[in-house]
Amino acid sequence: MATVFKPDATRLEALGYGRIAHVPVLFDRHLRYCRVHNVYLRVRAKLEWHPLSGAAGSSAARDYPRPNTILRIAYSIANFIDWCEVRQVAWQDLSYDQVLAYQDEQTNGAWSARKNRKLKPATANARADEATHFLRWAAEAKLRPPFGIRTVTKNRAIRSSAASIAGQAAISVRAGRVREEHGTSMATLIFLPRAEEVRAWLRRVAAQRGYVKALTCRVIIETGLRKSELVALTTGQVPDAKMLARLQADGRIVAPMPVTETKGGRPRTIQVPLPLAAEIRNWIDTRRLTLARRFQRRTGKAASDRLFLSDARGHEGTVIEHHTVYRCFHEVKPRPRKWSPHFARHTFACFYLIHALESEAKAANATFKELGADWVQSRGRFWLDTLRRQLGHVSENTTDIYLRWLATATGITELANGWHAFLEADDDQAGAP
Repeated sequence: MATVFKPDATRLEALGYGRIAHVPVLFDRHLRYCRVHNVYLRVRAKLEWHPLSGAAGSSAARDYPRPNTILRIAYSIANFIDWCEVRQVAWQDLSYDQVLAYQDEQTNGAWSARKNRKLKPATANARADEATHFLRWAAEAKLRPPFGIRTVTKNRAIRSSAASIAGQAAISVRAGRVREEHGTSMATLIFLPRAEEVRAWLRRVAAQRGYVKALTCRVIIETGLRKSELVALTTGQVPDAKMLARLQADGRIVAPMPVTETKGGRPRTIQVPLPLAAEIRNWIDTRRLTLARRFQRRTGKAASDRLFLSDARGHEGTVIEHHTVYRCFHEVKPRPRKWSPHFARHTFACFYLIHALESEAKAANATFKELGADWVQSRGRFWLDTLRRQLGHVSENTTDIYLRWLATATGITELANGWHAFLEADDDQAGAP
């Protein structure tokens, strides 16, 4: 299969290639350098071409694509390179109908890593979109004959919390995209784990993968951060010990923490449970220093300022990356059903909402049933706005699924008691896993 190689960004920056230091390099399955595809990645990274506008100088993009965006594009193009080679077709001669065939082979299971495994429409659409972008760019750059693409105009609802009526916007989309469900499926949320399951799983992560990896998993579970946002955190973003002590003295239960490397490039400030923030701060000021010193002795280089450094023997001080976090969720077993960093975000979101409502209901000395569905929906929408800022969602459509979930959640409120507090429970109180 094609290889996505991530070069040494620090070395490239030192050589004067700072603008493309983060851009991956593609090699085909025979380890041949994919010259045209790599030029495309660099052009996209430097914003010299963008799918919304095409030619340089008239880009409709908001800003330069983030490193994670370029990495995602690289993996999509690598998959397309493999498909072209296996199907024995040249991208220079490819038609739009063949791109649709590439898309359909993913949704029907003919083209997937596991035999006959049907891929999600969103995955197939994203890969076919990127293949289309690449072929459009290549045609405009005179690297292949003109590439004809069919588009259709669709109306999309646009809503905001400031307006009671949804507006409409006409957009042009690629014809033939697979119809996909927007947002999280309600069916997915029936697999929400119990607090005891998550606590026991975290203990297994600590035992099998070490303290630091368990701590990174906790941050996702207790704050709803994305995996990419988590691994990009630096030590400077964590409140210092003096601020945490002041917050505790003031009776606060959360600490603010800025998140700068985000999906969409919009910085935001999240709220971190104070005990978790204090534990992270203590780790930074103690054991992390030891890991950084060991890394420097082993490699002769200064450790990264990224927050989470590995404590695995022989790899002390190495930065913890996306794949390491994913493997913890996927490989440490037994684990909750459907468990992944992304599903942990859903778990945090749902229990955040229901725990907030439960606290309000207790203050009113009433139950959800007594307060009624209208109260649940009204207060749920209030807390949903707070949740949207915490998770970094922009569209109401993205988080409305949680509000719908609340309508059926009354029967499982016992799962949500003290969602942030359950991780602090003593093993003797919680029981053995």
